[in-house]
This record gives sequence, C-alpha cells and structure tokens, in this order.
Amino acid sequence: MTHTQYEFIYVVIIDGIKPYQSENFNNINYQITMELQNLSIWLLAIALILHTIAEVWLPAYAKVKPDWRLVVFDRILFLENIPVFIFAFVTAFAGWKLPILGMILPAVGLTHPLLDHLFLSWKYQQLRPGSLTGLLLLFPLSVWVYYLGYTQHLITIPAGLISGAIGLTISVWLLWEVIQAPQSPTS
Repeated sequence: MTHTQYEFIYVVIIDGIKPYQSENFNNINYQITMELQNLSIWLLAIALILHTIAEVWLPAYAKVKPDWRLVVFDRILFLENIPVFIFAFVTAFAGWKLPILGMILPAVGLTHPLLDHLFLSWKYQQLRPGSLTGLLLLFPLSVWVYYLGYTQHLITIPAGLISGAIGLTISVWLLWEVIQAPQSPTS
C-alpha cells in the first residue's frame, strides 16, 4: 500500500466515509500532536503536585501515625505548599502558548531532582523524601516535554534559555532553603 492509501484508510475509519481530502489527515495529525503536547505539560504539573505530597506530607505523616488528620488538615503545611500548587497550574495553563512561562515547569522538573534530591542524598548518604518521585516522575516527564517542544518547534532558543534560567534559579533557591533549614538531613 502506498502512503496515500494509508491516509485514505485512516480517514475512512476515523472520520467515517467522506470524500478523501489530504488536509483531513494533516488536521487529525495536528490535533493529536497538540493534544499530546498539552497532555505532557499537565502530566508534569500533576507529577509536581505528587512530588510535593511525597516530599512534604508523607514524611510528616510518618511522624504522627496513626492520626493522619494532623497531617491532612495541617493548615500551615497546606499554606506553605499552596505556591507550589499555584505554580504548577499557572505554568501548565501557560503551556505552549506562553513558552517562557510554561517552560519554567520542566526547567524546575529537570534541575530540582538533580540539585535537591540527588545531590543532597549523595551528600548525606541517605535518600531524601521525594527523591523517587523527583527522579522517576519529574525528571523523565521534563525531558519528554523539552523533547516535544524541540521536535515540534514549539520553543525558541531564547524562550528555552530564559525559562531554563528561571527554573534553575528556583531550584537553587529551594536547595538553599533546605540547606539553611535547622532540621535533619532527611526532612
């Protein structure tokens, strides 16, 4: 079968029986590609929220078992993490429409697991809370988002550099906060 025949079969099966039009096929490919790109950003935002829960709430829960309500309804713990949740949603909404803002999310997703989790786990010779979600969720999803942005020409070099610098700055600030905090190396 030729490429044109595959297009025809695809259009007939997916769109129903219509006169063959090549732009139908191209439009479907474009829509699928855009949905995948938008999905990648939202999956990364959800991964950041899951990472925050693993990093903050799970260690706090381990300290107060079996009364889980002390952690779930801890107003201070919740208020401290509201900026992370807002950041995840704002950058996901910006996504590919405002790549300088939207690409801060994968920049943090690349740098935060490496700086905060990998580096500090190595330094203290102990796995830090959130290391697994950071290295197994945030990092690969961030690589995927950048890959899609690069291969689909959705992000320019200046936008990538600016958002990358902002993401790195946020990650360095988070690392600095952890190092300066008067607590155990695993918290």
